[in-house]
Amino acid sequence: MSKILVIVGGGTRHIEPFVKEAKELNVPLLTASFSDLEYLTDGGRAILKVKGEDIASFSVVYIRLVGKRFEEVSLLVNHCKQHGVRVVDRVFEREDLIRIPIPKSVEVKLFIEAGIPVPKTYFGKLANIKEKAPKIFGYPFVIKGTTGKQGHAVWSPRNENELDELYEKLQEFQKKKKMNFIAQEFTESSQRSRIFVVGGKVLAGITRPTRWRRRFIDKIDGEFPEGKREQLNPVPEDEAKLAIKAASALQIDIGGVDVLRVDKTGELFVLEVNSAPRWEAVRKDTGLNVEREIIKFLSTL
Repeated sequence: MSKILVIVGGGTRHIEPFVKEAKELNVPLLTASFSDLEYLTDGGRAILKVKGEDIASFSVVYIRLVGKRFEEVSLLVNHCKQHGVRVVDRVFEREDLIRIPIPKSVEVKLFIEAGIPVPKTYFGKLANIKEKAPKIFGYPFVIKGTTGKQGHAVWSPRNENELDELYEKLQEFQKKKKMNFIAQEFTESSQRSRIFVVGGKVLAGITRPTRWRRRFIDKIDGEFPEGKREQLNPVPEDEAKLAIKAASALQIDIGGVDVLRVDKTGELFVLEVNSAPRWEAVRKDTGLNVEREIIKFLSTL
């Protein structure tokens, strides 16, 4: 029987539901924080432990959220690889990616190389984005920070004046956060799909209105129609296939894939794959027991 470790950067309160579900499924499972890792060198060995248990005693380690614990992640993944312990997500075992979550600049490149449609993208220093993006995309276009919390570092200048004001703000933001940026074409999609993928299968999907939808949707009786906040039932087949392909391209075993469908043409684009998605909305809209489904997947590895 699989013995599972679920580990997170920071506090463990939000991963404690795994304990209850694992008990009901009769699956041995431990939750821990990266701060619980320790080792002592003795007899030419360094045995890495978590809460007193040897990491090598686990069958699977699920890294739920890294935060800034890059040092501890390196120790953990190295020890797992030495002892044949499966790491989820698989992306943590890639030697060519030195930062997880994957920066958006790298994510877009991996998508393109895998034949996955993404909005047209330019990556370069901030000054180059200011100079070149308006010529490449026209207005409006989108600027995103390549790292940081999902959805927080996103802007969309509509004209030169807005870009000039934004540029000053982003210069300060860059100094403070040490962040790079990408620019992307503006996509006229009034809804965004979040598709939950586990082990190469789509378990659920929800839809949410996009941020700047009022720029291009029509009013009805003088008012903008409310966006949909509901379950995708069923998840459209083309979106499901694209979500699975996108997660696979990044070697993400458990993730939320954001997909846009252009209102007028039906063309699909992948925005990102979030390896640590928030589950509350999926649980509320679909009734899916997320932790139970994840444990069922992990116990098969």
